[in-house]
Amino acid sequence: MYCRVTHIQFDATKENEIAELMESKRETMMALPGVQSVCTIVTGEGEITSFAVYDTKENFDAATPEVGKILSEFAAFATAPPVGKEGHTLFYM
Repeated sequence: MYCRVTHIQFDATKENEIAELMESKRETMMALPGVQSVCTIVTGEGEITSFAVYDTKENFDAATPEVGKILSEFAAFATAPPVGKEGHTLFYM
């Protein structure tokens, strides 16, 4: 398995709009090649962190252009560029 973690800082007054945007992207995200799950949590006021799990690095790589398009739609809400990290899974339940 291969994962992406993305941290986004945003205008805290826009949390509901971000949730609506994410919900509108549900089908697009679940159609990404090899995606197993996507989870987004609020990690502080005006901060969210998303975890995306893919079956393979190859599918992760194939999904990257579409993920970039999705992230670009969050730019209107962002107060800083997103910070992302990726890597192979050491442990997963």
